[in-house]
Amino acid sequence: MEQIRTGTDSDHRGLFENPTAAFRPSAYWFWHSIPTEEVCHAQLSDFKLKGIGTILIQARLAMPRADYLSPAYLEAYRTAAGIAARLGLKLGIYDDYNWISGHAGGRTVAGRDELRERHLFWSSSEKAQGDISGIHPPFTRTMGADIVEWQHEGSVFEWCEWTVEAALLYSSAAIGNLDEVIDVTARTSIVDSDHASCAYAFDGTIDDGQMLTVFISARSTTSRLINYLLPEAAEQFIAVGLDPLIDVLGDLVPDPVSFVFYDQPAAGFYKWDQISGSLGNSLLFAPSLIDAVASGTGEPFAKSLLALLRDVGPATLQLRAGFYAAYSGLMNEAFSGTLRRWAESKGIELTGHEILPHISAWSLNGGFTSIDPRVALAVDFFGIDSYRHQTAVDSNNFVAQLAPKIGDSVARSNGRSRCVVETYASAERTPVRAAGQWELTLETMRAQAIRLYCLGTRQFLWHGVYQTDGRDHDPTPFANPRFDFGPGINFEPWWSYHDLFAHETARISAFIEPATPRAPVAILYPLQTAYAEGPRHSHATHIGAWCEGLLARRCDFMFVSEADLIKARIDGGRMLVSGLAFDAVILPSASVLQAAETVQALNAFSAAGGMVVSSGDRLSTLRDAAVHSDAIASKHIDRLPGSSDIEALLEVLPSFGPVIAGRSGELPWQWVGQDADGWWRIVLFNDGETAVVSEITFGNGFDCEIWSAATGTTEQTAAFNRPTVTLEPQEVRCLRLRQTAEPVRGEGHFTTQPPLDRARSVSLVEGWTFAPEGSAGFAPISVESGWETQGFAEFSGTGIYRLALEIGDEAEWFLELPEVATVVAARLDGRQVDRLGWRPYRFSLGRLQPGVHSLELRVANTAANRYYADTPYRGDTVDKSGLSAAPKLIPLIH
Repeated sequence: MEQIRTGTDSDHRGLFENPTAAFRPSAYWFWHSIPTEEVCHAQLSDFKLKGIGTILIQARLAMPRADYLSPAYLEAYRTAAGIAARLGLKLGIYDDYNWISGHAGGRTVAGRDELRERHLFWSSSEKAQGDISGIHPPFTRTMGADIVEWQHEGSVFEWCEWTVEAALLYSSAAIGNLDEVIDVTARTSIVDSDHASCAYAFDGTIDDGQMLTVFISARSTTSRLINYLLPEAAEQFIAVGLDPLIDVLGDLVPDPVSFVFYDQPAAGFYKWDQISGSLGNSLLFAPSLIDAVASGTGEPFAKSLLALLRDVGPATLQLRAGFYAAYSGLMNEAFSGTLRRWAESKGIELTGHEILPHISAWSLNGGFTSIDPRVALAVDFFGIDSYRHQTAVDSNNFVAQLAPKIGDSVARSNGRSRCVVETYASAERTPVRAAGQWELTLETMRAQAIRLYCLGTRQFLWHGVYQTDGRDHDPTPFANPRFDFGPGINFEPWWSYHDLFAHETARISAFIEPATPRAPVAILYPLQTAYAEGPRHSHATHIGAWCEGLLARRCDFMFVSEADLIKARIDGGRMLVSGLAFDAVILPSASVLQAAETVQALNAFSAAGGMVVSSGDRLSTLRDAAVHSDAIASKHIDRLPGSSDIEALLEVLPSFGPVIAGRSGELPWQWVGQDADGWWRIVLFNDGETAVVSEITFGNGFDCEIWSAATGTTEQTAAFNRPTVTLEPQEVRCLRLRQTAEPVRGEGHFTTQPPLDRARSVSLVEGWTFAPEGSAGFAPISVESGWETQGFAEFSGTGIYRLALEIGDEAEWFLELPEVATVVAARLDGRQVDRLGWRPYRFSLGRLQPGVHSLELRVANTAANRYYADTPYRGDTVDKSGLSAAPKLIPLIH
């Protein structure tokens, strides 16, 4: 095969060989105290060496709030940024203390009580008197006492300025329309209140068969969180939280400090004793909401509120959709709009992510199930993204999930592409939960990163790298850095191998960059349905079923908004929008749409030969009118879509570009797209336990280039017709294809497996000795079980295995390690052979002469066995460490 050393700018070879910071892993740098200049230099140099391209400094709960943004903090921040600049690292401003943007460590509301969160609560009964009591934030409480204290002064939930905002009298039976609802706000008042509750009374009589619902607002006196409906809250946040950082950074803005990153702006998700109806948490309230809602719904604010809780007749869904659209729009503009205008005035970009209720799931609301996302910035993802310069999303744990696909979709809708994905871990190994997984392996995180790239990620954001590794014998979550969203990957024994992960995954991202994904299926993001029906409606599970079904068959897809459908162009039976071409549009239990133009666009697409498929609930309502259920000409599935439905859809989609089929029925992960030169780019990845064989067909044949993400080199192969690709467990392959003008017959086989003579393999069972790194006391050890079973149960670090290796025949020898926990470097006769961070663990030892050779294997495990010792997070067993199956010596076939 010919080695390609140069290339045109259009194919991005240079970017692939040496990816810039935009493609390299980024990381939060957790500050648990104000660091010295020496600490800054040592750690930033280490991060650079390990392949990280961008750092975001984040003050964590272990740092006293008084230190945050103090003169000493700002001085250290400037010092760290200067060091990063000299090292060639990029920086972004993580905009707050701990997380939940907007509070500036409590500074935003200090002396500005009017900016603290104000909420709407409600009570419904058949009595003229009632109470609001027992207000509490269960979402916050689940994270523990330290989180409660951080968000609420004195760890108490106290309120003031109780005000009746609306009171409605109506029949307890079915309500035919809003005309039957009587507004009695003027006749209802607060009759008693304290810091925890209030009592109200209606001065009239409630007849049998009538109900009274009263909406009362109150402002928190103890919460450090802000009212996101108030632009002046965002302005104060900027003045006390962001301007001090920009001022101290000076000439380091906008290079290397080029962006500000916000994280989950959201007020408390409160519940209380009297909560009832279709809305699951309290709503933020500001006087500006009254006019915004009246304008958005065409109905008085008070009566629109009632529609949020119960059926008020045929207009219920329209009223809900209009209310939440007005509410979200006001919040978006007040907070995100203010931040964007400030960022642009400073010459930097705005990015970050809102709360994602689908985190770690495919179902739209399968993550944070205890919250109603409509009360926060957590539903209108397309609208929120229009305020960002770059898209970012959140992901949890190490499984494929919806977040990056939503992120890529909204970015493309807003004229960009792909996204940053912040990745954090939640402990799941025992019933006693804490943040983080110290048992995380490099192989697991690499596999997740590659899956995320296939789903629309450009940059992997680590949560995070640590300033310190915390305290022994203290299992306190969050306050002890050790259990503050571990692992701090730089304190993992496998950290020295991180550069392998960083370079390879950055090249995969750079390889994808110039190409547009082949995504023949568009899934409508049913925003109005989400507003009107709420998070437990079937649209959430239908989205999950469609996504998982299409993904299992390796059919890519994107989400589109109603605005995308309306502006789309139809050409040759395909829908062209946001730089993508769709052959089918799916409506996932979409019962409510906003505009009649959406229906018209879908029908035009169907009439032109495109596929429109709906499932679950049919369309019943537009925000401005009722529609017939058959308004959209489509194929309808009246249940959750299953395998047969996915297959039926894929069978009728036209074939376009290369086809990848599984020889054994299993398909690897894949990303397929076409670049501006007309070449197709393919990423194939096997995240399974056994080898996967795939077959590629593309017309009558194609030219092929192999781009090695591990080395950055590019090779050109012969032309092929129907080659096979064998992927070993955890193997990734990047291919670039172009159809040939003339038919070809080549049926080659792509594999990295060397031709090994396994019949002559030698199992190396006996003769091994072992010692933890730094110890001189080597002792015999079995390599058929891990060191954790042989007297080193709590040892986390690098263990050294040694063997006097006797070679009988001269040959090209390979060393294969069947089970390694978790990374390994091999040395032969004092020379390092290689270091490997994931399967396959196979070393080429070269041509060896007969005789005795010195073999050394340096194996690093995870930090779990040490850091979980004497804590409730350990569980019943210790984690595997070292070698747990005998190494094999195998000659090459000549």
